[in-house]
Amino acid sequence: MYSLDSDDTLRLVQITDTHLNGPEDGHLLGMKTLHSMRCVLDVVRTERTQIDAILVTGDLSQDGTETAYQHLHDALIPFQCPVFWFEGNHDQPEPMQAVASGTEHLNRIIRTQHWQLILLNSQVEGAVYGRLKKDQLDLMEKALKERPDLHTLISFHHHPISMGSAWIDRIGVKNGDEFCSLIRQYDNVRAVLWGHVHQESDQMIHGVRFMSTPSTCVQFTPGSEDFSVDSLPPGYRWIDLHADGRLETGVSRVEGIEFEIDYSVKGY
Repeated sequence: MYSLDSDDTLRLVQITDTHLNGPEDGHLLGMKTLHSMRCVLDVVRTERTQIDAILVTGDLSQDGTETAYQHLHDALIPFQCPVFWFEGNHDQPEPMQAVASGTEHLNRIIRTQHWQLILLNSQVEGAVYGRLKKDQLDLMEKALKERPDLHTLISFHHHPISMGSAWIDRIGVKNGDEFCSLIRQYDNVRAVLWGHVHQESDQMIHGVRFMSTPSTCVQFTPGSEDFSVDSLPPGYRWIDLHADGRLETGVSRVEGIEFEIDYSVKGY
């Protein structure tokens, strides 16, 4: 458990699906992912003058190399705030943990005076889809029961609800219904946040805010039946968590930069 100091508002930045490679010019679908992430971080610097923590919500690396995770770690040092990571389907736990050793990156429960963040691992080794295993659901329920007084945001990589896109919905959290049923038993869950889908969404379900966020590299077309790459630029999400449980959030994207994308590729 990690204790995080903040005032009455906890100010978060979420970046996701950075898909970094060991080589600095490594790419995903033609887009150089280290360059596109740096462009997103430049927007963050301009827009967010105060950041209490940064969440990096999976698929940190495309090639699973230690060097890729080091690129991410080094890029976020200048923000001088805690940074928390967890696994996506493309990530390799051992090199990820090697770079995170001695840092706060892999803490799963983060608490402030008014809020707690519960960060779970939805990775299934060797699979693109996700699942929240029993130990992860147990961790979540333990934290919720321990501090019913804290407003709670839960985050993991894969999407727990339908995105309305046939190919994407085949690779979400396989036990999303179980997860959603569990959190409805706790009055302090305010929000669920994920990556994986490379697109923005935001909806309220049974009083809980469910949100996905653009990738810092290539975007996927919302509502598509088959794999489809969107022309929207990279982006990030900011989230302000207030002491009374209110949540304010928005998505910002890189503007004025052309990124090279190979639209002919039919998978990632």
